[in-house]
Amino acid sequence: MMIDDLIHAVNGLIEIANGELVALDEEPVEVKAEERTSDIDLAELEAMGLYDAQLQEVELGLRQNLPVQLYAQNCYNWMQMKEIRLGMQAQVDVKWYTNPLYNAEQMHQIRLGLEYGLDVSGYARLIYTVSDMYKKRHALMEEKYRKGETGQERYILDEFTRIRIHLSADLMAAWILLPEDGDRIYTIAELRRLLKKYEVRHGIQADGLHEATIQGARGKEILIAQGVPPMPGKDGYYELYFNRELPDSPELLADGSVDYSHVIVADTAQPGQKLAEYRRAGRGKQGMTVTGIALDGETGRELPPLTGSGITGDSDSRVYSAAIKGYVTYDAESGKLNVLSTYLVNGDVNSYSGSVIYDGTIHISGAVSGKAMIRATGDVIVDGFVSGGHIEAGNNVILRSGVNVADQGSIQAGGQIMGKFFERARLAAGGNIEGNYFLDCNIYSEGKVLAKGGKSRIMGGEMTASAGVEAGIIGNYGSARTVVSVANLYELTEQLESIKEQEKKVSFEREKLEEGRQKLEKLMAEGAVADQRIYQKILQAADIKQGEWNDLEQKKEHLKTVKIAAMQASVKALKELRPGTVVVINGVTRIFMEAMPGTTLTEAVLLDMKN
Repeated sequence: MMIDDLIHAVNGLIEIANGELVALDEEPVEVKAEERTSDIDLAELEAMGLYDAQLQEVELGLRQNLPVQLYAQNCYNWMQMKEIRLGMQAQVDVKWYTNPLYNAEQMHQIRLGLEYGLDVSGYARLIYTVSDMYKKRHALMEEKYRKGETGQERYILDEFTRIRIHLSADLMAAWILLPEDGDRIYTIAELRRLLKKYEVRHGIQADGLHEATIQGARGKEILIAQGVPPMPGKDGYYELYFNRELPDSPELLADGSVDYSHVIVADTAQPGQKLAEYRRAGRGKQGMTVTGIALDGETGRELPPLTGSGITGDSDSRVYSAAIKGYVTYDAESGKLNVLSTYLVNGDVNSYSGSVIYDGTIHISGAVSGKAMIRATGDVIVDGFVSGGHIEAGNNVILRSGVNVADQGSIQAGGQIMGKFFERARLAAGGNIEGNYFLDCNIYSEGKVLAKGGKSRIMGGEMTASAGVEAGIIGNYGSARTVVSVANLYELTEQLESIKEQEKKVSFEREKLEEGRQKLEKLMAEGAVADQRIYQKILQAADIKQGEWNDLEQKKEHLKTVKIAAMQASVKALKELRPGTVVVINGVTRIFMEAMPGTTLTEAVLLDMKN
């Protein structure tokens, strides 16, 4: 028989059984019940030939105030009636399966799909067997829950046992509630069969099953099944083959001072030395819902290839080696690995030797004096004594000996400044400034000023440190005044606002350049403009503005970090705070006229003292 003939024959049967023509390719099918103006009369239904089980389903629907006219018809057996009733009870669109040619099990699969919020249009068709529908429904459920979508909490009442099953929206937990009335004791085997009936098959809790067999468990929800959540895989990472726990901490000597001669700013590498190798992200660990849906754990986050200078490697091998001899720097956030060649100066740098300016790291084995200028984009390391000159570093400044520049020199670093001691020096750093002692110095630090060692002290001078100041002794019994200012939150806020205003200006200029670029490209495409010099100038200007924007963003993020640290800033005199010391914390000023033993000062403490 041809397919068309088969469909025609089936439609004929439906027409006879239900009084209407049903096309198999038009779903859902809505069976119209005979309109009634009065309540259902069970006796009338019995006279029409409905048997006891069918009448019982109608009576149950009436008790639940359901529109039983939809299924109180001879074309449905009692099991089909039950599926329609349960669907109406769950408030789903039962017209998807009211076609009487569906058997009760087919109706059941469609009803469950609707209750789980699935699009049943893909399988609510007469051509599919119960087994087909089951497989398609589970495939839809797996697709939905694997995407992280959830349905609604479900409450299922088993009409035979009166036990209620509660499923969480994500199907990761199931509870049962035994009826309060009655004294029947359920066995573990009976409970397992009940759970299986409602597709709760994974993570069954032995303790929950045992508790549910106890009479006192009635009337309260019991956790009966617990799913296993999927676990994300480990993120990709770079295994590093150099020491990046730098700079090293200075060594504390027996006399209480701190030795900075062994401090290094970065590990060194030789050409061809392996520096880093990428380890790919791991696969996630699979989870499982209580209904047996496997949930794939997300694969960990992959990292992009490293960039930088002085290295060899590519995006395929992800193995990076040093191309030159130099200091190794690594920034995990930006994904930059560099080997910076070091400019080594064997001897002193002074007014006669001339300035040393280098794009990288400068290492001076001798002393620095006079009006020498030392400027490096990387670090500056000086082994000898510093008695003059100007030192600037993009990163850290490490002075293995002391500093006394008699107000004639300055030291500036984008990172830390570390030295044995500092006398009459001007210091500015984006990070901490650290030494044994500070005498009559003018200091600005966006980190902390730390005098370390048993003889640590700060005597005279003025210093501003956003994150705090710490020393054994702060102040001087002589005439030199010591001013210590920390937590300059108002100034930091003003700086952040200034950067935001600059960003607005740069953003406006970038937009104008972009508009000009687009207009010029259009004219060039139309052949109206042949000279590309203006176009090249626009591109160059856009690159410059992009660089300005990136610099402002970097400064803004740095100041945000500084501001967070400043909110916790304090002044710590571990042994003594001496008279004549002026302490300013976030604008609150206190002049100490008497010595104080070891103390920690905060803004709140200063405010209490003023009161």
